[in-house]
Amino acid sequence: MTRVDFYLGGDGLTRDIIACRLAETAYKHGHRVFLWVPADEISLWNDRLWTYSDTSFVPHAPVGVADEPVLIGAELLQGGDCLVPLIADVLPSVTGFARVLEPVGATDGEKERSRIRFRHYRQQGLEPAVHNLS
Repeated sequence: MTRVDFYLGGDGLTRDIIACRLAETAYKHGHRVFLWVPADEISLWNDRLWTYSDTSFVPHAPVGVADEPVLIGAELLQGGDCLVPLIADVLPSVTGFARVLEPVGATDGEKERSRIRFRHYRQQGLEPAVHNLS
């Protein structure tokens, strides 16, 4: 069964920083990660993973460029290890993934989108867990 985890950022933690940390942590634990992003943000996320931390390295690439542990793409893969959804839409079924890692920043809009997704996962029969990072 797919495990869904929401990671709530506290003061100073944006959704983007949380997403980078989640990708790094999952990679360091031996998982393959797919960052699902809007098509016009693929290069932005590629750059972001290179520059978000001076003390870490996350091997990554856009889908189809190289086979790295962390892939970035705009088309949802059929399944895999860890999914980090960074699109605004409610997700279709994610049961092809072992884990879904939902980063949630501190803005009201991000919190509201996460509530909608939380309910959506429950409607799919999944029981999301919530983790406060503050």
